[in-house]
Amino acid sequence: MVRFLATLVILFQFSVFAQKKAIRPPKPGGGPYSSGIESGDLVYVSGHVGPEPGGGFAPGDIRTQTRRCLELVGKVLAEAGLTHEHIVSTTLYLTDIRTADAADAAWREFFKRDYPARSDLESQLLIPEALVEVSAVAVKDLAKKRVIRPEGWPEPARPVSHAVEAVGTLYFSGLRPVDPVTGKLAGDTIQSQTEQVMKNQEAILKAAGMTFADMAATRIYLTEPPDYAGLNEVYRKFVSAPPPARATIQTAPVEVGHLVQFQSVAVKGSGEGRPTGEGITSPIHSYSVKAGRKLYITGMTGRQPDGKFARGDIRAQTRQALKTIEEQLTRHGMTFADTIDSVVWIRDGRLAAAMNEVYREIVKPNPPARATVRIAPSSPESLIEIMMIASK
Repeated sequence: MVRFLATLVILFQFSVFAQKKAIRPPKPGGGPYSSGIESGDLVYVSGHVGPEPGGGFAPGDIRTQTRRCLELVGKVLAEAGLTHEHIVSTTLYLTDIRTADAADAAWREFFKRDYPARSDLESQLLIPEALVEVSAVAVKDLAKKRVIRPEGWPEPARPVSHAVEAVGTLYFSGLRPVDPVTGKLAGDTIQSQTEQVMKNQEAILKAAGMTFADMAATRIYLTEPPDYAGLNEVYRKFVSAPPPARATIQTAPVEVGHLVQFQSVAVKGSGEGRPTGEGITSPIHSYSVKAGRKLYITGMTGRQPDGKFARGDIRAQTRQALKTIEEQLTRHGMTFADTIDSVVWIRDGRLAAAMNEVYREIVKPNPPARATVRIAPSSPESLIEIMMIASK
């Protein structure tokens, strides 16, 4: 009887840990995403833009709009009993990357120390008046939050941390192709700049007690699509096989001369026993990576099995991208009901309504947190790319 009761306790703890809870599930007529998702020790918050309480946006005012974004993110966290201090990772989407300093001013109002990791990207948003969007990941237990700074690296001049570890998961800030000590740009070729970013990642991994084998997912933001081959040439030299899940997206440079930026997640021990082989990995990415209870799925486009795209058809491309994601979920005994976080990169904001029709039909119930931004996938025929995380 004692052993039976102990087993029940373990099963109960397992179910609580694995439970997915939507914070403000979608309302009828609203977007097909939850404002936030609680999953185990973490909370994922959808991308929030910054409308004023009475409606409309503060025109041309990045600081005010960023402040409103962070206030709205904070309201989602508050429903889970958390504060901004619990945030470990953020993505800041700006319609003009040159306004990042103004966003920093608002950032410092909410974060005083132990800053979260942060990646800054230039992107047009789905609401024309919006100038900024913020998405976030938070940890429930502050004792499990640890800022990572490699030995010899100076404190960042901006209100960010190089990386933050929480419950065995390491969140990197967007890593740029500069020497972290001197701030000098690493040459003017994609090979030299990619090598610098990879070395920066390696140093952060080492400081956290990890290696490239622990890398679970990477988003690569590439300025020039023709540089894709040169990027991969260097990337393969560093990344342990089998490689992490990955998405490669075309974006404007964060600074003049920058050709690439990386935003990564590593999970301690995730590389142990990671499968490889046809249908599981490619030379540059795994189609999905299981890390503990979480599944990180590579960014999927609408490319059909024959390698072609339904040209100009956002509904068909969205359906195909989600079908490919579903194949990875099924491989690991999961469904869309287990998805907790997603990002949608869409080429043209005018396609968003049609994309959402298909997304709403397939991704249910209680869809994941989501950020949706106008950033073009790297393939010229691709209208959309979707990357997801699931947990069970």
